[in-house]
Amino acid sequence: MPVSTVSTAIEPEYTGQEWLRAHLPTRKVQWLDGAGENWHQAKSSNKTELTQVLHYLSDHDHWRWPEHLVLFLTDLHADAEAFSASLVASGVFARNGPDPSDLSLKLPVDQFEIILGGDCLDKGPSNLQLLRLIRHLLDKQVQLTLLSGNHDLRLQLAIQSLDNPNCPRNGHFLLRLGSKVMPLCVELLSQYPLSDAELSKLPDESSCEALLLPTADWPDQFRKGAADTLSPAQIELELERLTSRKLRFFTAARRADLSFQQIYAAMHRWKQLFLQPDGEFHWFIKHQQLLCRRGSFLFVHAGCDDTIARQLVEQDCDRLNQAFQEARQGEAFALYFGPLGNMLRTKYRQQDPLLSSDSSQELITSGIHALVHGHRNLHHGQRITFRANMIHFECDSTLNSSTRKLEGLSGEGAAVTLIHPQGYVMGISSDYPSIKLFRPDSLQSITHQLL
Repeated sequence: MPVSTVSTAIEPEYTGQEWLRAHLPTRKVQWLDGAGENWHQAKSSNKTELTQVLHYLSDHDHWRWPEHLVLFLTDLHADAEAFSASLVASGVFARNGPDPSDLSLKLPVDQFEIILGGDCLDKGPSNLQLLRLIRHLLDKQVQLTLLSGNHDLRLQLAIQSLDNPNCPRNGHFLLRLGSKVMPLCVELLSQYPLSDAELSKLPDESSCEALLLPTADWPDQFRKGAADTLSPAQIELELERLTSRKLRFFTAARRADLSFQQIYAAMHRWKQLFLQPDGEFHWFIKHQQLLCRRGSFLFVHAGCDDTIARQLVEQDCDRLNQAFQEARQGEAFALYFGPLGNMLRTKYRQQDPLLSSDSSQELITSGIHALVHGHRNLHHGQRITFRANMIHFECDSTLNSSTRKLEGLSGEGAAVTLIHPQGYVMGISSDYPSIKLFRPDSLQSITHQLL
């Protein structure tokens, strides 16, 4: 790629770094220089076919770009500070004080949009603070699209299955949350304490435990109930995961000093705040979408498979989003383990539905040239992966402070992926020393490395 390609792209100007604990890069590099941390070829891509695809996509005229600047942020996992720092990293917002919401706009709201790639909830430290910051941006008329993530959806499905833990197909969704739901329980009980009247109506401790947890014979019922949807191997894998998450659930509850009665009360408070039409966070559920498209870029939380690829070729995103909204009102199991749910949870593992190179070619022919997603957390900023001959911008840069500490990452997290109308993509992360720059013509530079 010519040097001029790097120099002509305009890097953002950070304003208010003195209020951040995240280190932001200040120089650009070519995203596709050298494999490893920056780009990766998955086994599902055939080298010969991939080089043909990349040759076609290296022509800038084959791409359509968004009408205005797109800020893609994903997997915030209840970290308001990381969200605020990531907005500063975009260059569109200035930080003016110590609070994450101390932000001001540097561009008019009609010149950019924000797409949040899902997983706003879980883990902590600040579920509700993050949601209030998102609401603050919406109130300022910022164009913001909110995609659902598997953590967001699982929590909703767990609440919808509350008080029915022995349902053969859906009774395990609360336990499936594992330890990650406990910070939210603590927040809810702290910020929305129960009144004396509410406390008096709570079931006792043993009754709450029975209302939250499936009985000992539930796994056998699940095997029968799930048999028409999952293979025997998938069923056993789900039960194996549930066993480990159940242990983490109990351990986290003890560490948070939460009784079953308190967890039960917190879950019902969540139901009141998020699912009731007059609840403070009802807008969060209402705004969530499955996917969105801007130009040649398809934004999802996790990925795509052949079933959804076929539907994307035959119909627009609105139809799929409508199907997602309707499915969320139905049975949890059917949604989560079906094709729509797979877009929120696939990691392209052997047990996940397949995205084939034939489907990728159909997407490319239809004008979708790249998937932009989160879900697979990385330690060196964003990465481009060529999977099933399709370009995947992987953008989960491990923003959440709890996860960063657990996985040995230093400093605060900040990351944003910028899709510019002028025809280039920038990946900015506090965990990589340079801004990663992608242009279609840069695809020519790696074809010889693939052969």
